[in-house]
Amino acid sequence: MRSSPNLTRTLCSAGLGLVLLAGCTRVPVIPSAPLTVTAEELVILLREREFAVQTLKAQFAVEASGAALKAPQRMEAALVYRRPGTIRLQTFARMGFAVFDLVLADGQYHLLFPMQGKSQKGSVAELDHKNALGAPISLGLLATLGSLGGTFLPTDQVVLREENDQYVLDVMPVSDGGNVTRRLWFTRSTLEVARQDLFDVSGALQATMVYQNYRAVGSTSAGPLTWPTRVQAEDGLGRAKLVLTFHDVIPNPELTSQDWGSVEVGGDH
Repeated sequence: MRSSPNLTRTLCSAGLGLVLLAGCTRVPVIPSAPLTVTAEELVILLREREFAVQTLKAQFAVEASGAALKAPQRMEAALVYRRPGTIRLQTFARMGFAVFDLVLADGQYHLLFPMQGKSQKGSVAELDHKNALGAPISLGLLATLGSLGGTFLPTDQVVLREENDQYVLDVMPVSDGGNVTRRLWFTRSTLEVARQDLFDVSGALQATMVYQNYRAVGSTSAGPLTWPTRVQAEDGLGRAKLVLTFHDVIPNPELTSQDWGSVEVGGDH
């Protein structure tokens, strides 16, 4: 099955600047109360939430399947994040040995396979179509941080509506000719992101992420922070399907060079 470099481009804008449905089926709209928040107010809220999480640590379980993998896999994972887009993602098999160790910084990635003694380096734009793990890794990076809502640019156009008692926000960057590149669903009562769809410039679905069972994980400058306990994600080509179950999330921990391992990351070693 062909690879889609657009997924990684979407990753940079939605997940890294700042990831289970195979398509967008139209459903009946259920009339309800008038909108109590504007699109601009919602964008401001998301920007505040994203900016308030300067660093993050998380531990979670991963169930991965899809055409890109020979067989379903289950792993444990550890994430280290520093805003706006420096990430270390480690995965471990159930027996405890490391599957891979990935670091992203300054638009580049460094991928280590400790058990094989191999490594790869390149631009983030190449990661999506690098070997069998490329698509699941790209999707996983989108999914881990997608509940923050992603990055909004000053030139983005946004349109808000209500559908089935949820707020739906369409994001249309001017650079993409005004086409919808992201669609976010919000729980009306909490304004938490319930789902996010990502599209390429032609309107084709690139990825869908569903966020469930939010719980309080701490407080930030933007107020109490909640995080989804479960995230389901699927890429638009069916190459990768993920279920992430978060065990522990720590917002704004102090990070040291040990958190980044042996890979140089913006002055950290």
